[in-house]
Amino acid sequence: MSAATDGTLRVILADDHPIFLIGLRVVLEQNSQVKVVAEASSPAELTKCLQDHACDVLVTDFMMPADQQNDGLRLLERVRRHYPQLPIVVVTMLNNAALFHDMLDLGVNGLLSKGSLAGELPAAIESIRNHKTYIADSVTQVLQEAGEYGSQTLLSYEQLSPKESEVLRLLAAGSSVGEIAAYLNRSKQTVSAQKVNAMRKLGLANDAALFIYLQEHGLT
Repeated sequence: MSAATDGTLRVILADDHPIFLIGLRVVLEQNSQVKVVAEASSPAELTKCLQDHACDVLVTDFMMPADQQNDGLRLLERVRRHYPQLPIVVVTMLNNAALFHDMLDLGVNGLLSKGSLAGELPAAIESIRNHKTYIADSVTQVLQEAGEYGSQTLLSYEQLSPKESEVLRLLAAGSSVGEIAAYLNRSKQTVSAQKVNAMRKLGLANDAALFIYLQEHGLT
């Protein structure tokens, strides 16, 4: 990371909510050594901003609409591929251990919650200045809770049992637990247990996290 010659840290912001973009800018520019050089509200705009503006840090939302699909991991993969040295800070409302692991595996330098940016974002920027990774307390807690099942038990979708993956595929197609039970000739309790087991293996805390995971992995 090479800051501007005057020591100013140049930041590009990306989020599809205009009010949240304003909030990000306000929090960042309280630091006189930070300057927001561009803002984007879509993956396409972000690509253009990165091409047109030299920057030292990207602060981006994880989920921005792209052709009616939330494509956060692919966006991060693309940025990392074209700008391998660029520090990336992800801000998100997600509560999903599996996706947090995926983001960290892609080399994200900061992970923080939209709910507590005022304190976390300046701390994340300072960590990046010192070439350190910043993980917010809320994210750390989710990762630790997922660890109750053992870090080695966080599996990929392909490692689920055939019956578990079958249940998730049908859930992704919009079927309810009751409908799946009737279709597969299993009890509701069995289908529900297979759903819960799959979520635990994937590190997913709730139905919202499951739905986002299915979207992100192209299963819906």
